[in-house]
Amino acid sequence: MPPTAYEKSLVVAGPDIAQTVKEVFTVWQPDDMLGRISRNVTGETALSLVDFSNLLTSFATQLAEGAMPVAAWQSACRKHKLLGREIPAADCPVVLGRARNLKDHAASLAKASVGALTEIEAKKLLLKWSGSLKPRALDTFLRATPLGNYVVWATFDAVNPHADPFDRFPHSHEAICTALGLGHFTAEDTLIVLVWEHVDSGSPPLHRPTVADAEDSPYYRPRHDADAPWGLTEPLPPNPDGLQPQPEVVMPETSSQGLRLPFRVIHA
Repeated sequence: MPPTAYEKSLVVAGPDIAQTVKEVFTVWQPDDMLGRISRNVTGETALSLVDFSNLLTSFATQLAEGAMPVAAWQSACRKHKLLGREIPAADCPVVLGRARNLKDHAASLAKASVGALTEIEAKKLLLKWSGSLKPRALDTFLRATPLGNYVVWATFDAVNPHADPFDRFPHSHEAICTALGLGHFTAEDTLIVLVWEHVDSGSPPLHRPTVADAEDSPYYRPRHDADAPWGLTEPLPPNPDGLQPQPEVVMPETSSQGLRLPFRVIHA
């Protein structure tokens, strides 16, 4: 078999880096979460050879400086985000969507209101106006609110890029988490579903996700096709409805200027 992207990157990084990285990943293998992360790294195909080698070198360098392995991995990843293939502007989907923790979005909304709303007030208003096409005075604050912090993960309808991507599966907490591989959410996490027009939200560059974007998440899965323009989610088990993997991209933090109403709050 030809060498993998991971193996090629270790060769570029050099034998000392390769040994350090391999030793850590070997130790991680028996752990459910850490073993999954190490397998994601070895299966990564979206990073260029140079960027992949630099990521692994950064990881090993911080280990050599005394950082704990997980902290070293997180730090290395944060220096190598948004490096997956960029989707050409002409090929970008028109409409994107994501599910976010309601509490997190309320905090962002409160911050965007510049003191007009507390986080508790923002959460109450989001609950009140869920499903409304005219959320009154809240609309101005809504559109100033970031769609997420730092790096935004999003999905879309690859068949109909103008469509609401959440129309492809049931609008339930379980189905949304299952289809999008959102294993970090529990039944206690209320979700808010956001759908937006890409151009109206500033047309931030869309990238194929990489293991660096995912950091230490065990729910990311690298897409095996190195030439694919975007990533794919891995639906969570047991997936009784047989929900299919969904397209996924990452982009830098941006505003909700292109938000489509209504937004939806989803309880478990």
